[in-house]
Amino acid sequence: MAIGLLLLFFVLPHWIEGDGRLRFDALQGWLTGGSIPSTKFPLIGSAPSIPLILLGRPGDSTEFWVSRYNVIVYAAGIGGLYLLLRGHLPNDVLGTFLLLLGTTGMLPNSLTGFGAETFSAMTAGTGLAAWSTGRWKTGTVLLGVGVANLPASFVGLALAMCWWAWRMKRVRALAPLALSAGLWLLENTLRHKSPFASGYENDHGFRTLLPYSGLPGFSYPTFFGVPSLLFSFGKGLLFFAPGLFLFFGRGLEALRSVSQTLTLWLLYLAGMVLVYGSWWAWYGGFTWGPRFLIFASLPASLLLAAQVRRPPRSLLAATAVLAALVLSLWVGIDGQVFGRFAQAPCQANHYNLEAFCWYVPEFSVLWTPFVFGGQLWWPHYILIAYAVGVTAYIACPLLRQWAVTLRSDLGLAWDAYRRRASWRF
Repeated sequence: MAIGLLLLFFVLPHWIEGDGRLRFDALQGWLTGGSIPSTKFPLIGSAPSIPLILLGRPGDSTEFWVSRYNVIVYAAGIGGLYLLLRGHLPNDVLGTFLLLLGTTGMLPNSLTGFGAETFSAMTAGTGLAAWSTGRWKTGTVLLGVGVANLPASFVGLALAMCWWAWRMKRVRALAPLALSAGLWLLENTLRHKSPFASGYENDHGFRTLLPYSGLPGFSYPTFFGVPSLLFSFGKGLLFFAPGLFLFFGRGLEALRSVSQTLTLWLLYLAGMVLVYGSWWAWYGGFTWGPRFLIFASLPASLLLAAQVRRPPRSLLAATAVLAALVLSLWVGIDGQVFGRFAQAPCQANHYNLEAFCWYVPEFSVLWTPFVFGGQLWWPHYILIAYAVGVTAYIACPLLRQWAVTLRSDLGLAWDAYRRRASWRF
């Protein structure tokens, strides 16, 4: 874990761009004597980076430190998850979960920049874990700031809290909802002079060949948006978080003691998929993968860790787990090493062909390195070696079970073939 954090901080490429650049500039302007930033992007999750901005000023290294802010957030998050889940999960499953979280899937790519999604994913994930393990005050605070930083996740929080309240018959489930809504309204008031002025009014993208493009707000048909977030080649959770679909086998038994945490995570994610599936920018803009849904890495990594350490005994199920592990490994490597490689055609002519990057396999960020020949340099080899080495190490039980099952099934098939009836006229 320590080696991985060092690699993520010093070897993983970092930069500040897009929404992150606007947040960074807003904070910089505020600290140099400007007025309260009026940018449309919430700053609750970015404000804790102010000490890093001040730290970098003397040596003109502000961007170096701030671009690594999300790595610090991630490190704090996995520390919190470890403290909350130890004693509830078997040690090998917990360790595998934390290693997979920073090595495979979508989360490593989010650590390359100054985006707001990492803060919300780690605070909400840790907050829900705290809530389900009895630390409801800690959970309330974490959920309040995490959801206020990503207001579209409020519906997901409402689903999770309503399920918990219905099951436990406790009114305290309203606390994180009230805190997150209050923080969001307060920030709007401070920055936009009105509690209900978010800055996203009439926000829309370019008009392209797609029939629902160029429209503002939640104008995208949910019937198209939700399946796209689940199954599209360039933005779908099926490809970017395949562990989400591993609901079978002995692995689920290892998660019985944290089933409430897993359920809260999945409900929170389901609410986000429903909300973002109807927003005009459901795809997350010109970014790598489903940017708004990196929270999916938490339940996906937990399910995958359980299946890897408690592998199913049937060959078909074990093969499915192995395929999900290999794909998750590649997602993590691709996000760290290649990013938006060969995506320029989808930017051309005011993003007229951007849908190619969402739906056409050859233009998906996961496969462009193979199609167009991505290049590597020395830091990439270090990151790849670490990811492959860690994944191979934690996958030993799965690989052993898969090999034993394959050998047994092949033996049974050969015996059946030898006992077959001979051909006759």
